[in-house]
Amino acid sequence: MENEYIEKGLSSKEVNEKIQNGQVNRVKDHTSKSVKEIILANTITLFNAINVIIAILIIFTGEYQNLTFMLVVIFNTVIGIFQEVRAKRKLDKLKLLNEPHAKVLRDGKEMTIDSDDLVLGDLILLTLGNQILADATVLDGEVAVNESLLTGEANEIIKKPGDMLYAGSFVVSGNAKAEISAVGESTYVNHILRRAKKEKRQPSRLRDALNFIIKTTTIIIAPLGITLFLKQFLLSGLSLNDAIIQTAASMIGMIPEGLILLTSVALSVGAVKLSMNNTLTQSLYSLETLARTDVICFDKTGTITTGDIIVNDLIKYEDFDENIIANIIVAINDQNPTALAMNDYFQVERELPISTTYPFSSKHKYSGGVYDGSTYLIGAYSFLGLKDIQAKAKSDIDRYTKEGYRILAISRDNELIGLILMQDEIRQSAEKTIEYFYEQDTDLKVISGDDPATVSAIAMRIGLKDADKYVDCHELSDEELKKKVLDHTIFGRVSPDQKLIMVEALKADKKTVAMVGDGVNDVMALKEADCSIAMYNGADSAKNIANIILMDNDFAHMPDIVLEGRRVINNIQRTASLFLIKTVMSILLAILSIFFLKEYPFAPIQLTLVSSLCIGFPSFILTFIPNYRRVTGDFLANVLAKAIPSAIAIVLVGMILEVMMSFGLVDRDILNTMYTLIMAAIVIYDLIDISRPLNIITLSLVIIAIGGITLAYFFIPDLFYFVDLDVLNAIIVLVLIFLGILALRALDKWHLADKLSGKIDDLY
Repeated sequence: MENEYIEKGLSSKEVNEKIQNGQVNRVKDHTSKSVKEIILANTITLFNAINVIIAILIIFTGEYQNLTFMLVVIFNTVIGIFQEVRAKRKLDKLKLLNEPHAKVLRDGKEMTIDSDDLVLGDLILLTLGNQILADATVLDGEVAVNESLLTGEANEIIKKPGDMLYAGSFVVSGNAKAEISAVGESTYVNHILRRAKKEKRQPSRLRDALNFIIKTTTIIIAPLGITLFLKQFLLSGLSLNDAIIQTAASMIGMIPEGLILLTSVALSVGAVKLSMNNTLTQSLYSLETLARTDVICFDKTGTITTGDIIVNDLIKYEDFDENIIANIIVAINDQNPTALAMNDYFQVERELPISTTYPFSSKHKYSGGVYDGSTYLIGAYSFLGLKDIQAKAKSDIDRYTKEGYRILAISRDNELIGLILMQDEIRQSAEKTIEYFYEQDTDLKVISGDDPATVSAIAMRIGLKDADKYVDCHELSDEELKKKVLDHTIFGRVSPDQKLIMVEALKADKKTVAMVGDGVNDVMALKEADCSIAMYNGADSAKNIANIILMDNDFAHMPDIVLEGRRVINNIQRTASLFLIKTVMSILLAILSIFFLKEYPFAPIQLTLVSSLCIGFPSFILTFIPNYRRVTGDFLANVLAKAIPSAIAIVLVGMILEVMMSFGLVDRDILNTMYTLIMAAIVIYDLIDISRPLNIITLSLVIIAIGGITLAYFFIPDLFYFVDLDVLNAIIVLVLIFLGILALRALDKWHLADKLSGKIDDLY
């Protein structure tokens, strides 16, 4: 029966039974949201609900021009949905193009099926280059497999009948038939992934600050709004419609809806720019996190090396014809990285008759062939059965081994005739990339499953600091590892659990940690890191949970990502204060209106006018301007330090207007117009301040803001409830603008950023 199974595999009936029993190689995707989930997450929010309620109240009044604020809300929602769906579809498309297939034997016929269609007990046919898609047991034949995506070690492992094959590894030589022994969630790789599948919110100071602003204003807005409405309707004698409009204006002013839109747009634009440079951003806020990163952890393979092997040199101890070696390599036709490297180095000049070949064997640790009666072997020198090794050869082997070379010996009839020196191929951009991060005071950690001496030698070649002081993690306790990760750079023989421990230890030391990985063995550390970066040719599990994917597997893109993150965050930070001026001012005015003022001094559309021309549009343009300074300080402390003085200055000027009105110097009918113009002028002053150094772009933004307010005042005053000012009132406006700017400059001397920094962090 067993022989029949090896010859025919499962029958169609058996396959259908196993599918019905759920014994199929399918895993629920825990890491990718559906389009429906993305739409709901961006649409059903407390922020949107408040704006919709305000819009309904304005519709009730019939003052439809005051609904323009909803355009910002709609744009904000659409942009958030668009970016998330775009990233999902691009990744799904790339995954589909790269979806692995398996060759199986069913009903005695060979067929190729999708990995998801494998069932428990399937007989898979394995040959060079095949990825192993589910756990299996070798029944017939022999294969060499690479399990580096699971273990981090690049060594080839020979699998014979009875040996286990694990999903995530791939065949580098040989042929075999194997029986699927575990599928889907039951595979070894999914045991590793189980901890990583728990949802984890990636850290972001920017997102947390924005959420704090929205949460705080949401808590404030309801009681303030209700109290203000009741006061104006019941005590101030305003009509129902007027009370609703003025209350809506105060509530709209408190919500920094433009700031949320600006952030969404800026991050989306950054993600699109990076996508043009072969970088897929799956989490928008990861740009900010990477811009603040203190430590980057990465493996050598795929980052500082290409994953390929090159022959550096050939040392001869006896004269021999290299063309013989070239012919033997061609005749053996191995396709593993070592054989391919030798094939590139030893070129066939003329064809020679190789009478016998010896393909690489794990038992013998060599390959070779017979030519003209002589036996040539290539492999580990200790396995070649050499009669004697010259003293110089022993010295060379010791020296080059310590320098990180992979050494293969060449023998002829059991006599050592030469050594082949091989190394991992270093990426041309590696040294420059490493140098960039050191210039940015970013610490680097190489975390590898390979031999630490080999990793150290490669690290020294590209200028990594303290590369000679490597750590072998194989026998370290968790506590020892936590201490060493803080002051060492090179780590070898690192297990998946140890990678996680190292990231946790660095975070416990108040570091912002980025992790670069490509294998299943990296998944837990990637999940724990503040920012996770995966290589596209790595395991799907790593790509699914990564914040950023390097589509061409090139670590050299990392500086580009950091710079783009800095540009986005710095520009958001310098323009966010403009939005919060309106928020802080509206909260203060609402409080004053409840206790001291008869009416709230703005209509919703007047605030929308100033927000759009003096804040929203200029801020949007400013997000595209280069700004690559290192991100420093607390985001919220920095923006509030700019916003609070301006908001207070505007409110103080408003109080002066109220006093003048009480003495009959200013009519109530023109109060809103004067206050709107004063607010616009002070915000434009702030715009000039944050735009320094001024250039043609920033000057144009100032001109557009001034021109837009002017056009609205002179040509469409009725739309914005503007009233013509006489000469005296115009002079009063100019004087109050001057006084407001003086007050602003005086308040700036408080150095609020220093006072707020550190204190605000405790609030969110």
